[in-house]
Amino acid sequence: MLAAATAVAAAALSLAGPAPAALAAVPPSAPVIAVAGGNSVIAVQTSEDGLRFYWNQYGTNTWHGEQVAGNQSTYSGPAIAADGNSVIIAAQGPDNSLDFYWQQDGATGWNAEQVAGPGTTFSAPSMAVNGGGVNIVADGRANSLDFYWALNGSSTWHAQTVAPAGTTISAPAIAANGGGANVVAEGSNGSLDFYWELNGTSTWHAELVAGDGTTYSAPAITANDGSANVVAEGPGNLLDFYWQVNGTTPWHPDAVQGSAVNGPPAITTYSGDPDGVYVVTQGPWASLVTYANANGSGTWDIHGILPLQTAAYSAPAVTVNNGSENIAFFNGYELVFYWADDAGAFHREVVAPSGLS
Repeated sequence: MLAAATAVAAAALSLAGPAPAALAAVPPSAPVIAVAGGNSVIAVQTSEDGLRFYWNQYGTNTWHGEQVAGNQSTYSGPAIAADGNSVIIAAQGPDNSLDFYWQQDGATGWNAEQVAGPGTTFSAPSMAVNGGGVNIVADGRANSLDFYWALNGSSTWHAQTVAPAGTTISAPAIAANGGGANVVAEGSNGSLDFYWELNGTSTWHAELVAGDGTTYSAPAITANDGSANVVAEGPGNLLDFYWQVNGTTPWHPDAVQGSAVNGPPAITTYSGDPDGVYVVTQGPWASLVTYANANGSGTWDIHGILPLQTAAYSAPAVTVNNGSENIAFFNGYELVFYWADDAGAFHREVVAPSGLS
C-alpha cells in the first residue's frame, strides 16, 4: 500500500486587520507551480479561459510568459509538473474534455494531446510523474473519480475508474508514493477519502481518512519520507492535517489549533534538517499564511505571514526550489511570486502585471 507523513502537533494563529477592497476580473482559478530544470515555473487559467505559462531563471527576478493555449481553451485551473527534461500541464478543456500539453526545456511551442473527450471531466485535474509515466486524476461524470495514465514518449492515454458515481464532490489530488499512486478527494457528505493503487496494477483500494462533516475544501497531498500527508480545511475554518505511514492503515489526524483557513490549502515536502512539510493557506481578510512541520517534531510553526496588503484573491500554490519555499497566487489583478531566503524572510516578485495574466 501507499501513504503519508510523520509526527505532528499544533501552533496557533490569529489575524486581524482591515479587509481589502474587492477587485473584479481576476482569473477564475488559482495558479499552479513546480520546479523544472532548476527554475520555478507557473501555469494559470487566464480571465479569458486561455492557458499561460511563466518561467523564471533561478537567481533572477525576470519572468517570461508564453501562451500555451488560446482563449476559450481552458475551463479549470491547470496542473503542472516537471517530467525529465520537459514541463507538462493538464487542464479541463472545452465541453468537459481533459487536455494535456508538454514542452521540452529550452524549446518553443507547446505540444497538445487530448487525454479524455467531451463529457468526461468536471473539475481541475491533478497530475503526478510516476514510474516512467504520467498520472492524472479528475472528477468525472456524475461525481465519479477518474484516473488516466500514459507512459513517457507515448500519446496513448489509459483510463480507469477510481471511485464510482456519487462519491466525489471536489477536485481530487494525486501524489506518486511508494511505487504507486495516492489520491485524495472530498467525498459525499463532506468526508475525506483516500485511494491507492500499486504501479502496474489496475486495482484501486479505498480508505476513509475522516468521516462525514469533516472536510470543507478540496484536499492536497504530498509524499513525505515513507508516508502520505494530506491537508484540507476542516470544521471551524481549522487547518486539518492527516498522515499515514506507507503500508499501514490508521490515519493520524491533527487540527492546527488557532489556524484560520479560508479555502483549499497547498502542501509541499521540503528537505531540511530534519525533513518535513510546508502548508500554505488563504487566511482571514485575504491574508496568506505558511506553516512548517518538521518530521518528528510534533510542532507546527508559523513559518511566515505574508502582509495583509498582499491581498490573496486566489488559493495559493507552493513548491520548494533549492531549499527556498516558493509561493504563487493572484493578488487582485496581478500574478505574484514570493520566495523565502535563508532567514525565512519572503521576497515579492510580480510574475504578470494587471491585464497580462
